[in-house]
Amino acid sequence: MGTEREAPVRTRCPKCEQEADFLAKSHRQWFTLFFIPVFPISGKTLFSQCSVCGATFRIAPARLKTQLEQADNSQRQRAINMYNSLRASPANSVTLNELMSLYAGMGEPDQAISAAKTFPAALEASEQCMTTLGRIYLSQDLQGKALQWFDRAIERNSMYAEAQYYKAVALFSQEAPDLERAQAAARAAKIGEHPNADLLLRDIEMKLKG
Repeated sequence: MGTEREAPVRTRCPKCEQEADFLAKSHRQWFTLFFIPVFPISGKTLFSQCSVCGATFRIAPARLKTQLEQADNSQRQRAINMYNSLRASPANSVTLNELMSLYAGMGEPDQAISAAKTFPAALEASEQCMTTLGRIYLSQDLQGKALQWFDRAIERNSMYAEAQYYKAVALFSQEAPDLERAQAAARAAKIGEHPNADLLLRDIEMKLKG
């Protein structure tokens, strides 16, 4: 493996999601004799390496940047299309949930929150939308606002396991954890068969035991 004589390319890493310099590197297979490389037996394969997390991608840095930019542009166009669709059908909860999730995946939580505020009819009609909005607030360490929306979702459907699970996460992760309420929410998530409820409940109960 070697480093190519090319200037680093700066772009977003698909793995760690950080802006990073990508170095061009190459690799080729060699015939070895007593573990000593003698002659190459394959062509040179270019790949990129993130300077932040070290992740590698089997593509040249400039091409990686181009593909990421194309994907970002495609996502933005999709978001515009969904937003326009919501303007025509402002009570469409499915589209609002997809739009908020898309904005969150693009690293634009403020846009997701703005969409929720712009289309309240869709938000208020769906515990899934409420939970998605709560998760976006939770990703910003705004546990108080997150809990408001998880509770709203649970008011609509007390058996909605996802809302119960993330309510437990919010209660457990806030600066002053409310362990008893977190335990109750995690138990409700387990009854609703949330796949991660068991592990979360075990962590909460260990904390309760001191």
